[in-house]
Formats: sequence, structure tokens, C-alpha cells
Amino acid sequence: MNFKKTKLFALFSVCALCLVLLATPAMAEVGIINGPTPIDQGMAMHKDDFTIYNDKIAASFAVGTNNYWNMTNGSILDVAVMKNGKFGVDLVNDIEFLNDFWTATGSFNNENLLKVPAKDITYKKDNKKVVVTAKTRYWTAGHKLPLNVTIEYTLEDGKNYIGLKTTVENPQGNDSYENLYSGYSISTLAANMFGPFGYYPDKKTTGIRIGADKEVNEKFGNFVVTYGKDYAVSVQLDGANSYKGSSGYKDVYINRTIEPGKTYVYTGEILVSDKGETTPIIERCIEKDTIIQSATVKGTVKDSKGNAVKNAYVIVNKKGTYKETVKSHGADIVKKDIMQPLVWELTDEKGNFEFKLPKDEYQIYAEAKGYTPSDAQAVNLTADSSLNFTVKEGAKAVITALNEKDEPIDFKIQVSGVKSSVKSLGGTVFFSDPKTHKAEFDVAAPKTPVTFTATFGSEYESQPVEFTATIKPGETFTQKFVIPTLVDTASKKWYCADNHQHSDKGDGATPIGELYKAQIAAKLDLNIVSDHDSVGNNAKLAALAKEGNRPFISSMEVSPGWGHWGILGMDYTKDPISANFTPAEIIKAGHDMGALVVVNHPYSDYGFFKNRAGVRGGYDKGSEDFDFLELQSTINLTDAKNMDKLALDAAMGYWNKGIKKYLSAGSDQHDVTSGLYPGIIRIYAYIDGNVTTENYLKALKEGHAYVTMGPIFTPAPNTMFGSTQQVKADGQYTLDTEIQAVNGLTRIDVYSEGKVIASKEFNNTKDAVKYTLNVKPTKNTWYSFVAVDGKGHYAVTNPVWVNVTGASKTSMQ
Repeated sequence: MNFKKTKLFALFSVCALCLVLLATPAMAEVGIINGPTPIDQGMAMHKDDFTIYNDKIAASFAVGTNNYWNMTNGSILDVAVMKNGKFGVDLVNDIEFLNDFWTATGSFNNENLLKVPAKDITYKKDNKKVVVTAKTRYWTAGHKLPLNVTIEYTLEDGKNYIGLKTTVENPQGNDSYENLYSGYSISTLAANMFGPFGYYPDKKTTGIRIGADKEVNEKFGNFVVTYGKDYAVSVQLDGANSYKGSSGYKDVYINRTIEPGKTYVYTGEILVSDKGETTPIIERCIEKDTIIQSATVKGTVKDSKGNAVKNAYVIVNKKGTYKETVKSHGADIVKKDIMQPLVWELTDEKGNFEFKLPKDEYQIYAEAKGYTPSDAQAVNLTADSSLNFTVKEGAKAVITALNEKDEPIDFKIQVSGVKSSVKSLGGTVFFSDPKTHKAEFDVAAPKTPVTFTATFGSEYESQPVEFTATIKPGETFTQKFVIPTLVDTASKKWYCADNHQHSDKGDGATPIGELYKAQIAAKLDLNIVSDHDSVGNNAKLAALAKEGNRPFISSMEVSPGWGHWGILGMDYTKDPISANFTPAEIIKAGHDMGALVVVNHPYSDYGFFKNRAGVRGGYDKGSEDFDFLELQSTINLTDAKNMDKLALDAAMGYWNKGIKKYLSAGSDQHDVTSGLYPGIIRIYAYIDGNVTTENYLKALKEGHAYVTMGPIFTPAPNTMFGSTQQVKADGQYTLDTEIQAVNGLTRIDVYSEGKVIASKEFNNTKDAVKYTLNVKPTKNTWYSFVAVDGKGHYAVTNPVWVNVTGASKTSMQ
């Protein structure tokens, strides 16, 4: 009996071992797994999807699953590191080829080119490599035929990189595709981003010239990277000369015209590292380009007591160059010799580091969490070199703030005068805890003074307050700020929000708790989250807002590749609205939830109005039933091509027809510590009663609101934005509003029917100004105000509608 049990146990053990071996991919060569991704927390979950892998890395392709941005499928949706035959956690949102910035392909002859048939997304494997091929097409209105775009991804056995090759063919006899920005894009998965080298400081921008541009000529300006503490994934494009990016995505492009009858090839590489360092990117460049002369840099990082420092960042700085353009900054200006990070390396358990660099001149130093960065060492690298660094003890900071009534307030702190090159170390922006009204954080203690800048409703209702001190190593530095209120909007029943903000879902990088703190510190009166195609954090922010006795707006950003939509006041317990819907279906689904629908950034590369001519159902019945048009912080009304100027022009076009499509404001921030922060642009709404979500949305719907980046309006009752005023034929009507700007008021313009009918200049006054204008309308019309402050920041109001007794109701057409 025991013998039989032993045999049976042995048989079961063999069977179990066989099952394990079947479930674990063989790592001797590249392989493919069909169906849902085996990558931990991966998103490619359709039966038609597939994953390629070797013993180092894996990548899953969106075949049946939507591309993350609902652009053309066939792109990479998930990337992971392989360890001991196991698939690691997903590291990216998306890697793909873009034909012209983020402009999605239109539907050609009613065929949805965004959905590539599974038969056109294939793989071919041999013992040494696997090649994935996606045969796609790209078309925009004004062209007879689409471009034929064939994208190849090659993974070889034993390599931690994927080769990229895209062939773009414009058929003979077709029209030219003028001035396209084509190349590779990578989106972060709630982490950090860096690059391209040359463009510094890193800010959200479009059309910067980099790398191979003849006026830039920056050899290593052709890669971008997303990274965390224990990984880095980069995308590189040979010959890249242009860049677009933000804290959530970064793209490298070649800017050119695609001529009929010609074929163009784009090559590059995806490199995946299992450490949060970027020196392997440069070492891979050296490996590929044997002309580059290189040398090894090695050494040790220790603390002031001589102890080795593990996971210190050895940061390599180098002078870099980029070019501002008319598209990015309104003028062509080359920015040269800016000292900035090129790459960094992490030290091992013994504090050691070693990496290769091209022979050149550098400044190299070390940073580590909780320490003060070392002094930088100038290195003229002509041969192998040894460098050692000492990081000294850091300090602690405990900051509080009061208003003019000695009441504790919440705030944001920006620390300057310290080095902070890698976001994994914590950065230089911090927020107070709403429960304690304190901000507590580690801070470096350099020999030079450190400046702390506290803000609460800055640029709108107050001004920043600074304090500079020399911090001693090991000390706990304390400071109490007083931030006086300069404009009290709440006392006049005006309350503000930023209707478009992201957390750490998708390409956002902000944990929901930090988003909550940042919104309070910005002096926003309502909390909101609006992630791409996700409501995963809505319940969490709702709970935080309830705990803080604050109103909460549930939202999401439905994100088809051709245009994004804000759904204000949606029910987050319901399924998210599908990005596969037509415009009319998205709008109806939002309204069916009792929500209000915003056309987000209507004229961006991924804006509905810009792409509408090629959108399936773009002009169907119901596609005009949205409620608001969004303005963002890029607004510049002096530039006829500015996307926010175009959005405002579109809104005024509706107003000219008597159609009440009102304005919304959204920062579209994805990282609260970046320069694109919560409330950088906001909308103030008049709420006569309790400040609730319902009353706020009601005020927006009725147009009792204005968008601003600084100037504050307080209209008289007869000039309430969104209201309808009655005037007798041949009668006079007086527009009446107060305006104030903490940065100084420079000008106010009055618009009617899309044109400026009156203007007044101000001498940068910071006092409240009463402005009146007598008008004698002869027909039904509208009036709107635009104010500009001393920093060039705009405020734009919704219209005041004026009906003239006896005038035709259609006279505004």
C-alpha cells in the first residue's frame, strides 16, 4: 500500500513538474505567446493579442485590444523585464509610431483605418529572432489616398532591445503630405520621463528642434526615456530632429514632407534596463556606432563618514543645444551650451559605479536620497578615469503657513538653490498635509543659501512668499509663512476649479493623495479627477473630499485618437464610456449619466475640431450636443494659429448663432510637481448658495462663469455672464464689471459677435478697477470681456446675452 502511494505521489510530482514546464516559457531563444499578455498588470488582454519575449525582455502588441490612446492598433501596449523565466510588471503605457504628431488617421471612404485587421499584424520567428510587422495606413482630409505605413519590431535572442523600422510610402499620383512630424512615441505608466538631451529645462512643448537639426547638431539628442527606481525604457530614432512631449509622453520625430511616389524609412530602437539608470542608452549608442571614441568612468560614492552609499545617482552633465521654433515659441531661436543632465548611473551595494562615455567634456556629481549632493567634478574625458564622490548629510524641513487672519492654510513649497536632477529622488516641490497643515520633507544642505517659495492661490488671489536661508547638515529647519489674501473671491460668491486633471492612471504620475493635496494648495474650491478612459481613482478622491468636507466632481477623459472628451459629473460606479463610440454616442452617454460634456483641447493634435473632417460620425446628428469648449494654459490670443485662440473663435462662432456653448478651463496636468500644475488655468463660477458639485455644474451650464490665468472679474448683476438682458429698441445698455489682477492689470477688451468693439489700457495697476461701457445694440447680440495682466495672462468670460425689443431672434446669424 505504501509502495503504491509512493508511486502515485511520484507520478503526481512528474505531472506537476510537466505543467510547470509547460507554463514557463523556454528561454533558450525568442518566443511568442498568443492571446492575453502574461506580463504582470499588462493591458493587452484580447485573444488576438500576442507577446514576444526572450530571456531578458518581453513586449505585448495591441491587435484586438485598443491602442492605449485609441490610435492605430498594432503598437506595443506592454513592456516588461524577464527574470528567471518569469514575466515582470508592465513598465509602459504605449510605444508606437506616429505619422504626424498625435493626429490620428481619419476614416478613408468610410473605412476605419484606426482598426487594423488582425491579418495585417503578424509575426515571423526563427531560432534567432522574431519580427513583428504591422501594415497600417494613414489618411487625413485633403488627400486622395492614404499613406502605406509598415512598422516592424525585431527582437533577437539574448538582447535587451527591440529594433524599430517603419517604411512610409506615398502612392504615385497622390497628394503630398506636407510638413509631417513622424517618429516614435513612448508614454509613461505613472512614472517619470526624461529627454531628449539638449532640450532643457523640460517643459510641455510641441515642435522643438533637436538632435540632427542642422542648427542643433546634437548627436545624443535622439532618445527619450521613462524610468522608475528599478527600470528604464527608452525609445531612440535615428536622425531625429524634432520633439513633442510632456510629463506623460515624449516623442522624437523627423520633420519632412512625404512626396508622392516616394518611400521613407524611419529606424530606431527600444532599450529596456532592469535598473533606473540611463547610462546603458549611451553605451548602446557607442556599441552601435564604432566611430565614437569612448572611455570608462568608474569610482565610489561614500558619505561623510566614509561609508559606501548604495543606489546613489552618479549624474553626468554636459552642454546641450536645442532650437525654439515658431511652432513651439513663436520665433526661431537657437539655445546653446546649456549645462544639463545627459545620463546617470546607480551605485551598487558597495557604492561602486562604472560606465562608458564618449570622449568629451562633462561635469559629474552624485546625489542620494536624504543626502546633500556632492560637488561637481569637471572631467575632460580623454582616457579611462577614476572619480570618487562624497555626499554629505542632508536636513529636514518642517513648513507651515498662515493667512492674514493667523488661520492655518495649505500650500505648495518650491525649493530652489539645490540640485535635483532625477525625479526618483523626490524632487523640489512639496505640499502640506491638509490634516496638519504642515509640509515635512528631506532637503539638501549645500553651502550656498536655499530658497523656499510658498504659494496658496498664487497668481489669482495672492502672491508667492519667499524665504532664503543657509541650511545646516543634520538640522530640522522650520519656517512659518504668512500668505495674505489679496483678492477675496469667495466673499463675492465666486468659486473656482480646474476641470481637467489626471492622477496616476495611464500616463499620469500623481498618486491620488498628492493630487488632493495639490488641488487644495492651489486654492481650488472643488476636487476633480479626469483620467484617460478610467474611473479607477474617482472613488478614492471622492472619499478624500468627503473626509475634508469638500465638494467633489467625478469625471473622466474619454480618449479616442481623434479627440478627447471631459465628462463632468459622471457616475463613477458605472462602466466608463467607450472610446470606440462616435462623437454623438459619447455625448449621449455622458448626458445619460447626468453629466456635462466638454470638448477637451478642440484644436490640439488630438482634438475633435481639428480632426473632425476625418472622424467617423464627425458630423452626425448629435455631434453638436456637447456643452463646453475647453481653454488651456497655452492660450495666446495674439497668435491666430494658437489652439486656444481657435477654440475661443469656435465658441464665439456658436455665440454668433445664439447657441449657448460655454467655456471650460483645464490644466490637463499629469504631474502636480511639474510646471503644468493644478489650477494654472481655472474657471470661476458664481454660486449663490452652498458650494456643492450640483450648484457648481449648474452655474457652468448656465454660463455664470469665466476662465482665467490671473485676472479676476466681479460683474454687476446686470452683467452676469451667461445672463440674458433686455434692452428697448434705441435704448442704452451699460456693461459693468470690476476687475483685479494681483500681477497688475494691463488691458481689457470687449468683444461682440467675434470682434473687439472697445479696449482700455491700464498701467499695471493691482487695485480693483471698475469698468463700464455704454452700448446701443440695434439687434440681439452678446458681449464678452477679455482681460490681460502684467504677465500676459488672460481671462475670458462667457457672453452676456442682450435681447433688443422687437429685434429678430435670428439677427445674430
